[in-house]
Order: sequence, then C-alpha cells, then structure tokens
Amino acid sequence: MPASSPWANNEFGAGTTEARHFTAYGAKNDTTGLATKRVASDIAEKLDLMNPMHHIGEENAGRSRHWWIRLGTKDSDTSLTVSANLAAALDNLGDDVDHLYYWDEGHGSNVDPGDFLKWVAKVTGDSARRRSAK
Repeated sequence: MPASSPWANNEFGAGTTEARHFTAYGAKNDTTGLATKRVASDIAEKLDLMNPMHHIGEENAGRSRHWWIRLGTKDSDTSLTVSANLAAALDNLGDDVDHLYYWDEGHGSNVDPGDFLKWVAKVTGDSARRRSAK
C-alpha cells in the first residue's frame, strides 16, 4: 500500500515528508532512495508517545482505571500480543480490564457496540442513576 493512500497513516512524517525511518535497521537497509540513512532525532520521542506501555506505569492519579480492549483475530495491522500485553499490564496495576478478541474479524472491527454502551453505563454509574430516577 503506498504511503499516499487515503487510509495510510503518516505518523512518522514531518512537514512535507510523508515517511521517515523509525529504526536503525530500516534506515540502514533502505531501498527507496531516501536522502538520509539516519533515524531523525525526534523519532524516539514519537515512539514513546505512541506506546501506551511507556505511560501506564508512570504515576498519574488522573489516568483511567477502566479499559475496554478489543481486537480482531484476523487483524493485519496489530499483533494479538499487543492487546494481550496491554491488558495484562493494566490488570497487574489493579485496573478493571475488559479484554476480548473478535474471532475471525479484522482491523477496526466493532461487533459488540451494545455491550460497550452497557459497560460504559456500568463504569460511570449511569445505569444506577436511571433506575433510581424511575
């Protein structure tokens, strides 16, 4: 898929540059003809910003303690271990984690939106307020 595709993400681009290397291996083995074989100095910070594992262990009293994590087992963009590792790390912190895989579904699947809304109501206490108002 070309980087200019409307569905392609340009998270490592900068200014008018669509794509940049984010690993030394990629830069060293570049076959696209990019002008530089170096990883730009701002890439390490971008990688940290993209990685939730970098942040969840940090002290932050205001961070969420409730997590709804879903991933399709046929997802071609995200490894199944990414969500498993995230769910395990959050669970180890004592957070409320609702983690499931959608069987035979791809990237961006959303097969249980009703369950998600029920979960939000439970987590926020909204369902209890509605029952007491009746």
